[in-house]
Amino acid sequence: MVAYQFRASEPFIVDKAEGERLCAFPAAAAFPLEKDGRHSTRLFVFFSQTKDDANIPPSVGLRISDDMGATWPVYQSHKWFPISLVKTAAGTIGGPSFVTEMIGGEISSEQRIRWVQSADNGDTWTTTKGKLVTPVPMKCIVAGSGRGGFAFTWMLDMGNGTLGAALYGYYATDSKYRTVWAESVDGGVNWTIVSTVGYDPNVGPEGYCEPTVARTSDGALLCVMRIGSNKPLYQSRSADEGRTWSKPVIVPGPAPELTYSVLPALRMLPGGALVLSYGRPDTRMLLSADGTGRDWTSFVTTYEGTTTGYTGIAVTGDRRFFLTGDSGANWHYDFSRGFPSPNPFTIWGKHIEIVDSK
Repeated sequence: MVAYQFRASEPFIVDKAEGERLCAFPAAAAFPLEKDGRHSTRLFVFFSQTKDDANIPPSVGLRISDDMGATWPVYQSHKWFPISLVKTAAGTIGGPSFVTEMIGGEISSEQRIRWVQSADNGDTWTTTKGKLVTPVPMKCIVAGSGRGGFAFTWMLDMGNGTLGAALYGYYATDSKYRTVWAESVDGGVNWTIVSTVGYDPNVGPEGYCEPTVARTSDGALLCVMRIGSNKPLYQSRSADEGRTWSKPVIVPGPAPELTYSVLPALRMLPGGALVLSYGRPDTRMLLSADGTGRDWTSFVTTYEGTTTGYTGIAVTGDRRFFLTGDSGANWHYDFSRGFPSPNPFTIWGKHIEIVDSK
C-alpha cells in the first residue's frame, strides 16, 4: 500500500495587523481568473478583525492574491463573512454570511440571511437579503443578541440548481448545539433546513457545531464537527443527499487526542484525496487517501504556537492546496492593560502538496 505525506512550502504573510487592528479566524477560497488574456488563480482569504465576542459588530478583512500568494495587494473591509463561496450558474461568486438575524423575536422559525456575491471576481460585492426557514422554532445562537438561531459554515453545489449547506445553532428546546443540513433552490438567497446531522445533549461540552462538509469519492456527503475546545472531532455520513445522517463518531484512524478540536476544514481534491485541517492546540492536518473519509492518516502539525486554531483551505491542483491560519489569539492577551505591542496578530499561508512517502 502506498503511503502519503504532506509537503509544505515555507509560510508567508497574507495579512499583518498593525496599530490596534486584529486579524484571526481565516477562511479561504480559490477561483480561476482570466484577466487581460491571461489565465491564473485568484486566492481569497477572509478573516475577522475583532475579538472573539458575539456582542461586537462584525468587521471582516479580505485579502486577494492573483500570483498564488506571492503578494496580497488587495485589502477590503466588510461587515459580512462568507466562510464558504461557490461559483454560481450565472458566473458570479457567492456565499451566505456567517452572521444572521432573527425575524420576529428571540424565538422564531425564520431568520434573515445575507447572500454575498461578486460579479467581477471579488473586485466589488453586493448583498441580497433572504431567509432561512426552520421546521420548528429556533432560539438566538447568542441569547439577547438578536442573532439568528443558526450560523452558516460550509456550503456545496449539489447540482441541478440546488445548494446545500451545513449550519449549527439551536432549536428552541435544545440545551447544546445542533448541526443541521439546509438547501437553497434560488441561488443561495433563501434556505430551508431539511435534516439534523447531529444533536445529543450528552456529547461534549458544546454539542455538535462548526461543521464542514464534502462530497466523498464514493458519492456520500461527509460532515465533520466540533464538540468543544480541546475535544475530538466527530463525523457523520449521508448516503441520500443529506436527507438522513449516520450517528456521529469520533474521526476514525488517529488517536482521539490528535483530532482536537475547532472549526475543521474538509476539502476533496481533484486527484481523489480528502484533506482535513483543524486546530487548537496548534493547527493540524489529516489525509484520507482514498477520498472516503473512513480512515484518516498522515497526521501532521502545520503550525505550532499561539493561534485560534482556525484554518482555511483552497484547492489549487489535483494534489495541491493553499492553507491559511493565524498567529495570536485575543484571549491570550490582557486588553485591560492596553493593546499588545508589538501587534502579535498575523494571517499566514502555505502551499501544500500530497506526495508519496519515501
